Amino acid sequence: FTMRAVVDTHRRFMDLSVVYTNDSVWVEHSIHIMEVLLAEEMYKVGVFDLEYTRACVGSRPKVAAAQMCVRHHVLVYHYCLATRPCEHFARFVNNPHYMFATVDITNDVKALENSGIACQNLVDIQGQYKIWGSKEHEKDSLVHLVEAIIDPYYRDMKDSCNKDKCAWHSAWMEKLDKAHVVYATKEAYMSYDMYRQIVDMRKCLLPQNGQGSRWKQSKGKRRRNNK
Repeated sequence: FTMRAVVDTHRRFMDLSVVYTNDSVWVEHSIHIMEVLLAEEMYKVGVFDLEYTRACVGSRPKVAAAQMCVRHHVLVYHYCLATRPCEHFARFVNNPHYMFATVDITNDVKALENSGIACQNLVDIQGQYKIWGSKEHEKDSLVHLVEAIIDPYYRDMKDSCNKDKCAWHSAWMEKLDKAHVVYATKEAYMSYDMYRQIVDMRKCLLPQNGQGSRWKQSKGKRRRNNK
């Protein structure tokens, strides 16, 4: 199965182009588009987010669906229902030249290991940004990070979707309805937009090497010499 959709964002006239599929042909096509986009990018940043299968007695949680985002192109790959393995997907997420960001990688790492998927550069946004005024030893949630970095537009997204948490999480094991596809899409885009902004901010910071103090000193000397 394959579904194409357009999903809105917090920005006007800036929608997301989404492919939801379990077909390896469509996965390869979507990844090719992302590779073309990344070739034009300075920072080589994408998003690799996961949903998991339910843990049962004698089994460990594995990857149910993988959400990937580069710019405004999103792939929701229903991994556990895939028609056949996609080698291009495995190579792409393990490419050492790309950085893949998401929020809270603890369970992601376990699910990837249980599924035999490698990702060399998986970045946890919780370790890259701390909300001003939040408790030092507590991790900021996805919702709080998004509200602080991007926009309050996404504030109620999780609560509105997870009214029946058991049913909501069980649905990732089956073909997704539109609500789950939209949620997965926005979740991937939120992580992408956040990490791009974090990277951009870091690249703009001046080096902390005392240049400012030396400038002030030299300026002070010139003033004294002009007296």
